[in-house]
Amino acid sequence: MSAADLAKRLKRAERLTAVQEQMRRAAELQLAQTRREADGVEADRAALLAAVGSSTHGHLFLEAANRRLRGLATRATELEAIAAQQSDAVREQGLARKRAELNAERIEGLLDRERERAEAMERLDTLAQRRDASLP
Repeated sequence: MSAADLAKRLKRAERLTAVQEQMRRAAELQLAQTRREADGVEADRAALLAAVGSSTHGHLFLEAANRRLRGLATRATELEAIAAQQSDAVREQGLARKRAELNAERIEGLLDRERERAEAMERLDTLAQRRDASLP
């Protein structure tokens, strides 16, 4: 494979690495947003429990609070499942980025070796031309 072909492959590999990094960052942002939402649900639940504990409004308030607590518990469970999926996605994106980086490094090594080979061939050609010029 020529140095030009390897240089093109290296640029593509570097672009892929950059894209993988952006995808990993996006997955991390989604996970952070889900965790903030889960924290908000937990804060709502705590506030509602505190209000129920200090309330003297009777049976009607307790029924409404119970319905709201069940809804918050359901949402918290949903968010836990989403966060687990997103955490897996972050890990997978990180692994994909690492694979892309390793591929780019491998191609860069190939390109370096190809350049060294081309330089060595050039030096040999130069030496051969000098010998041919010195012959009678």
